[in-house]
Amino acid sequence: MEIKILSNMLKPGVITSAQSCILLALNAQLLNPALNPEVLQYNCKSLGTGQVIMSNLSMEARIELETRDLKPKEVKELFLDNCRASSIEGLTDQFEELELLSMINLGLTSLKGFPNFPKLKSLEISDNKLTGDLEYLKGCPNIASLKICNNRIADIAALEPLKILANLTSLDLIECPIAEGDKYRETVFGALPQLTFLDGIDREGNAEPDSDEDYELDEEDEDVDSEEEGDEEEDEEEDEEDEDDEEGEEEEEKEEVTAEVEENGTENGKAEADITDEDSQPAAKRAKIDPEGHGDSNGVPDSAAVES
Repeated sequence: MEIKILSNMLKPGVITSAQSCILLALNAQLLNPALNPEVLQYNCKSLGTGQVIMSNLSMEARIELETRDLKPKEVKELFLDNCRASSIEGLTDQFEELELLSMINLGLTSLKGFPNFPKLKSLEISDNKLTGDLEYLKGCPNIASLKICNNRIADIAALEPLKILANLTSLDLIECPIAEGDKYRETVFGALPQLTFLDGIDREGNAEPDSDEDYELDEEDEDVDSEEEGDEEEDEEEDEEDEDDEEGEEEEEKEEVTAEVEENGTENGKAEADITDEDSQPAAKRAKIDPEGHGDSNGVPDSAAVES
């Protein structure tokens, strides 16, 4: 089989991933020889990430490509979006550890032959052509989230088989004909009492925590919270610096006051010492200074002595 690589795959810096996918597909004989040479197109303008569009691969081929390095029992998540299949092909009970399965936009018209996956919790089969066949999910009792958006589910009877899925808490039917009917939410909640969320909203009108819209809001809140935390940390650091500066200034003031007190204390001590020394002199010594006691220390008579 001759495979032609389109010229837009030859741009520098983006060819590696595309080439590796092509080689893996060829080596595993995953390409249908009947496909035209443009079966693998790499759209650099729209993707720009080295992804290869394999929309014409069969479901079985896509499974082999997605699990090429793993044994079936090692696979917990499997994404088969955008491959081509009108019914279940290549998916078997061997994927017994599977917890998440996504089969968006395959062209499915039936779920007949859907395997038993006892650990499957999340199933996405949106953008297909299903009108029912939900009874084939009975071998997956632990499904908690089921997305069937943009299918051909037209009435409540098509959802009746879901009653046996006791763990089903979230169901999405957006863009299905049934979602356009009167009392749609009331009817679905009444038929499936185990449901908590329908189309990402509960019975009271609260958004589902894991819904995309709520997730985006959570991310924004986290960004705001992180910014506020950053501002708070900066404010705390500034407050600590201000406190340190104030403490430093207080210490300096205390040291200056202490120094002044010590200096004043020394001067006062000297003055008191001088007075004390003079008073402590013996009477005989003071008499020599003022023998008759009529004058001051310079011998000048005091006023009382002159009058006498």
